[in-house]
Amino acid sequence: MTANALPMELIDIESRYQHIKPVPRMPNFAAWIEGVDLTQPLSEPVKEELRQALNDFEVIFFKPQKLTTEQHIELGKVFGPISDGSYFDRHADTPEVEVLENNADRPPTIDNWHSDISWKEKAPLGTAIQITVTPPAGGNTCWSSMSKAYEYLSENMKAYLRDLRAVHTWEIGPFREYLASQGEEKLFWALRNFPPVEHDVVKVHPESDRHCLYVNSGFTKRIVGLDKRESQAILQFLFNWVQRPEFMVHHQWEAHGIAIWDNRSTQHYAVADYWPYHRINQRVTFDVPE
Repeated sequence: MTANALPMELIDIESRYQHIKPVPRMPNFAAWIEGVDLTQPLSEPVKEELRQALNDFEVIFFKPQKLTTEQHIELGKVFGPISDGSYFDRHADTPEVEVLENNADRPPTIDNWHSDISWKEKAPLGTAIQITVTPPAGGNTCWSSMSKAYEYLSENMKAYLRDLRAVHTWEIGPFREYLASQGEEKLFWALRNFPPVEHDVVKVHPESDRHCLYVNSGFTKRIVGLDKRESQAILQFLFNWVQRPEFMVHHQWEAHGIAIWDNRSTQHYAVADYWPYHRINQRVTFDVPE
């Protein structure tokens, strides 16, 4: 930690939570949630505290609970209206649920640091996933806190970044390859409907008021107003910076384990080390409430 960076005040869990029990995995980042049965209807106080926990810890985890697709959708709705998501395959009966299935014939490909769908003007708030089939080894997921990544920067670097904007597009990285694999029609549809957009390099989280870095190697192409070489140098520094272990939790999945994360304050990386084993990820993506 730099001499100028001061740690944010630790969350007072005992006074803030009466209906659920967050157990942090790092200071102010990534928490197990105990005392909640997601297979049963949730009371409004529990829902409110789950939203608070997502704001406080940025990614929250639940021990294995077998959710139906309908229960999975209801869990996503706790945090916001259901989003279109990332245009992956859909569950046959409940299209709100995306299904990412990998095996010997479908190797995993989305193994890069990213914030989901940052190439939209209004990116989704977050995602709730359940890994229904886990490989016998590997297949973990890493999350990195973008508020911690910002907090650890020097004051001079913070000041430099705060007024910058960056271009985000799905046309770089593995997501373009994924869309291309779905056929020319889907690729051309995306080209027509989702041109590049601009976002602030540093965003203030609307609920937690934390400053968060908002650039990622999967979708951020360049910084507006900078020479190409300066832009590349700054982005590469930030892409490397967010991978520091001090900002990161490495999560080992159990079958039917559940994770929910905030795209505005985290990046994640799906580790592609389990091929040719079988893994199924079911996701529900939710938007910022109106």
